[in-house]
Amino acid sequence: MKIIAIAATSLDGFITRGDEAGTAFTSEADKAWFSEVLKTFSVQVMGRKTFEVSQGYIRAKSKVSSVPLRFVLTRSPESFAHLRVPGQLEFTNDSPGKLVQEIDEAGYQDSQIAILGGGAIYSAFLEAELVNEFWLTLEPQLFGSGTPLLQQETSSNLKLLEATSLGPSTLLLKYTSETQEIKS
Repeated sequence: MKIIAIAATSLDGFITRGDEAGTAFTSEADKAWFSEVLKTFSVQVMGRKTFEVSQGYIRAKSKVSSVPLRFVLTRSPESFAHLRVPGQLEFTNDSPGKLVQEIDEAGYQDSQIAILGGGAIYSAFLEAELVNEFWLTLEPQLFGSGTPLLQQETSSNLKLLEATSLGPSTLLLKYTSETQEIKS
């Protein structure tokens, strides 16, 4: 199983612009790349706020037969029970380690898992040493405020695997974690 955290940030490290939810700030090139790359993941994990911003898109896609298994991490999964689609859209308050173990036991050992944010989710998975790679789109913008990429102190050493230009000023940076073994 390969776990890849995927994020888009401003140059000053914010995944949202001020109080504006979501990634409306990202370039068309990033949006196109992100849409295509998500098709390669059989499991996606996100936090409640990320789900709420993308809910319309996710729920529309849940009517298609070949959708990825999506997990939404929330403190109160019972509040979302009416939105649950078994085997497609699940809500849980499990720790990252427990969730990865459940995904493994569900038969996804050879799959790629996309961690889609937000900041608390990236932090939790990094802190638990459950990230093999981090794919970061850098948008040429400075916000000065917003949601930071990480929401708690963590220490992870990363090694650059690849740098790709998605557009005239937008970069995609792919890093690997120096800790390749996934704890579960």
